[in-house]
Amino acid sequence: MKLSQLTMGCEYQPFIALNSGQITGYEALARFFTPKGQPTPPNQVFEQLHDTPDLLGRVEYAAKHLQLSRAPKDKALFLNLDPHGLSTALITDLIKQIHRRPNTTIELIENTCASDARQALSLASQLRAAGIDIALDDIGAPHAMLSLALTTQVDCLKFDKIWLKQLHQPHTQGLLKALINFARTAGKLTILEGVETREELTIAQEFQFDWVQGFHYRDAFIQAEIKLPLAGLLEADTLG
Repeated sequence: MKLSQLTMGCEYQPFIALNSGQITGYEALARFFTPKGQPTPPNQVFEQLHDTPDLLGRVEYAAKHLQLSRAPKDKALFLNLDPHGLSTALITDLIKQIHRRPNTTIELIENTCASDARQALSLASQLRAAGIDIALDDIGAPHAMLSLALTTQVDCLKFDKIWLKQLHQPHTQGLLKALINFARTAGKLTILEGVETREELTIAQEFQFDWVQGFHYRDAFIQAEIKLPLAGLLEADTLG
């Protein structure tokens, strides 16, 4: 797969408030396409880009700029942000763009890699100082960790879909209830990811999550009409 042949778009997946059943916001996700319009898995693209942090930073910056500019109005917006490759100047500029789009939250993943965890904590401190809300993403996923420092800083806890598959395990239900109770006591929003069926929605309701998201609501997904060629972003001086 040649990255220079791909185009980049974005998709907005809705959050549903369980107390009302209404769409309360969207998560913006990068999408990549071949010249024939076939989708390319985003994780494959970003895995290649991780080998060249400078290029990763450019694509990440362009993706956030696109997602902010095309987002549905008057709803909460959640953006994933990977600090790898993002220079101080690019992060500063992104913070300015986020300030111009009210009700925007940045999702961070705290990986099991110690250096990645330090980067996530550093970025969280920058965002907190700038008055930007933060969500801790993928809680419970095999690649994620849960540190005291970051968990207490964030405004929202997003639980990975793996919880739906592990609730039969001893103590899993108790742990999930404890984390949700902590979030509620601390005034943090809780979101369950990966809800695909009515049965999984019922589980989310039983555990009293605030919001849910997933393919159960795929009819409400929004695709941005514009697509950016990656070729220009991969040139040496595209974004400075």
